Amino acid sequence: MKKIIIVSLLLFTATTSLAKMVSVIHLPAELRDKPMVSGSKMIQKLERYAPLEVIESGSDYYKVKTRSGKVGYLHRSLTGDIKSVVVTGDICNVRTGPGTEFPIVFKAYKGNSFKVLSQEQDWVEIQGPDNKTGWIWQNLVWGE
Repeated sequence: MKKIIIVSLLLFTATTSLAKMVSVIHLPAELRDKPMVSGSKMIQKLERYAPLEVIESGSDYYKVKTRSGKVGYLHRSLTGDIKSVVVTGDICNVRTGPGTEFPIVFKAYKGNSFKVLSQEQDWVEIQGPDNKTGWIWQNLVWGE
C-alpha cells in the first residue's frame, strides 16, 4: 500500500511540474466562467503578464488556473508563451542585481505580474507593464 501511495505522489508531482503555463499579453483580459463572452460571467480581471496554468486547451479558449486557485476560461488570443511570474509576498524589494547587496529599484506588491527576462540562481530578472526592470528573489513569486 505504501508503494502505491509513493508512486502516486511521484506521478502527481511529475504531472504538475510539467503543466503548461501561458501569460496574459493583451488587455483587457477577463477570466470567465464559460468559454465564451456572451452569456458568461467575469470571475476576475487579469493583469498583463499574469501567469496561468493551462488545465485544458480548446480551439479558442484555455481553461486555466491562477496562482490563487481560481479556475476559468480565457481566450487564447489574449495569451502568449512567455515566461512570467506573480508576486506572492506582501511587499517585495526589486533590486538592480541578483542579490540583497544590490540597491532597491522599486517595490513589488502581492498580485503584481511581471515578464521574466532571465534567471540567475535564486533570483529572477523581471520587467513590469511599465517597462521597469529589476531582480526579485524566486521564493517571492509564482509562475514561469
